[in-house]
Amino acid sequence: MRHSLAGRIVMVLTELNVPTEDVTPDTTFEAMEIDSLLLEELALHLQKSFGIEIETGELVPEQTVAEAAEVLAAKGVAVA
Repeated sequence: MRHSLAGRIVMVLTELNVPTEDVTPDTTFEAMEIDSLLLEELALHLQKSFGIEIETGELVPEQTVAEAAEVLAAKGVAVA
């Protein structure tokens, strides 16, 4: 998962001090106890990293890491 969009999301979550050792692409933000405020912070970090715009509500607690990666991919983000 390290070299995927999901892996990049997990990396940012780690930077935000979210425990990620047991996170898989199928883990929801809710299961990680991430609230909407922390999701907004995640979105800001991802926007800066990838130079994209993430609208409020595009990342939600019920989403999995893989689903969030799909949101980024739909915006043209790719990881080499």
